[in-house]
Amino acid sequence: MNSNTLANQESLIQELETSKDDEQDFQKYISIKILPPFSQLLDVAVKDTENKTIDALKNTKLESGQRVNTDNVSETDLAQQDENQKAQKDTVPVEPQPIILTSNDKVFFAGDSLMQGVAPYVKKMLFRQYKIESLDLSKQSTGLAYPSAFDWPKTISDNLIADPSIKLLVVFLGANDPWDFPVKGYVKYAKFQSDLWEEHYRLRIESILNSAIEHDVQILWLAAPCMRKPKLNNAMVYLNNLYQSELEKVQQHFLMTNDLLGCTYQKFSNFVESNKAKVKVRVDDGVHFTPTGQKILAKAIMEKIIYKELEDTHSD
Repeated sequence: MNSNTLANQESLIQELETSKDDEQDFQKYISIKILPPFSQLLDVAVKDTENKTIDALKNTKLESGQRVNTDNVSETDLAQQDENQKAQKDTVPVEPQPIILTSNDKVFFAGDSLMQGVAPYVKKMLFRQYKIESLDLSKQSTGLAYPSAFDWPKTISDNLIADPSIKLLVVFLGANDPWDFPVKGYVKYAKFQSDLWEEHYRLRIESILNSAIEHDVQILWLAAPCMRKPKLNNAMVYLNNLYQSELEKVQQHFLMTNDLLGCTYQKFSNFVESNKAKVKVRVDDGVHFTPTGQKILAKAIMEKIIYKELEDTHSD
């Protein structure tokens, strides 16, 4: 953990220790400076690269002292340049669009017992600060491994269809999913982390993301945090790789949680250090959060949201 992260944590813990009702001004956490769409910046960069390439060709001297005549560059060379530029453009990661909400928008929380602890704080903050309503359907002992017990992709899809005012979906899952599960058409269960297991698990993630995108809803997915038990901890690392890779495909937000909680996947800790003191953020089961830990994650979610005032349509 770097010094900036520690400094941010200390500042955050100090606020938590001095606040009892979460009525702090969250606007100070939020950056309202919005850059032009990343695609526009990328197009400008690519165009600039094209111009510099042409200039370089024109100014390159041959051994005989003659300049390159760009009119004689073969179609094959030009095609290769074009392919190289396209490949360069494709490899540049595309950042998710900022999450901008108004008081007419709604936030939908989906997740297991970890979300059950965090969502109520975010709901309270959103309404007090911005008058934004929320829908919290988080449910303990749920995940994506056993849709027969609770079907998150269907539940999310049904609610997005029923409520067009939902504009942000916040997901926190994973702790209940490191299990073998049945797959239709196969006699044996798909073994956790096998190719078959991963294929079907990815399809369930994709189903959630596709439902959100279809309804013009942004996604903020929280990474499963470090866990005390090594086997469960390693499983969280594996699942986070699946979540993150699927979210990157659709340019949606993935929030890492370990730095906020003062631990890594290599070293578990129940505490965050603040001013040489330790503040407990995880309970003794090595999985769930204390109220302080819940508030830290809630504030991190709030930091990802930019509030936009509704335009005043009143006229004299």
